[in-house]
Amino acid sequence: MSHAGPVRKTSRWTAAAAAAVTVLGLATACGGEASPGTAPSASASSTLAPLTIPITIAGGQVTPNGEKISAALGQQVVLQVTSDETDEIHAHIGGDGYELEVPAGTPTTGEFTPSQPGSFEVESHHLGKVVVVLNVS
Repeated sequence: MSHAGPVRKTSRWTAAAAAAVTVLGLATACGGEASPGTAPSASASSTLAPLTIPITIAGGQVTPNGEKISAALGQQVVLQVTSDETDEIHAHIGGDGYELEVPAGTPTTGEFTPSQPGSFEVESHHLGKVVVVLNVS
């Protein structure tokens, strides 16, 4: 048969191409390094340790008071708040932001994950004071 030669070469080429695609797909799926200039994957940012910010509100004062804190894009931010009066903590992180109700005398924890870079204020609603400025990059 005169067509047997070309068919075999095409089949071998197709098999080789399929194998190369499979190997490349596996390397990408197994978390190969990102090319320069590409954003890190969501799984890379989820491996970051959470950033915990302890907040104390007492006698009309808040600690920390306007401190600048750096966070990575996609890093979970945990607010641990103790207050001697009922308050609300707001994180102005874009969109609707984040709000945490804080009852008087009860330690309260809340968390959020910034999804965009920028500088965002976290403030005490009732005192009207900036607790921290979160610099996300």
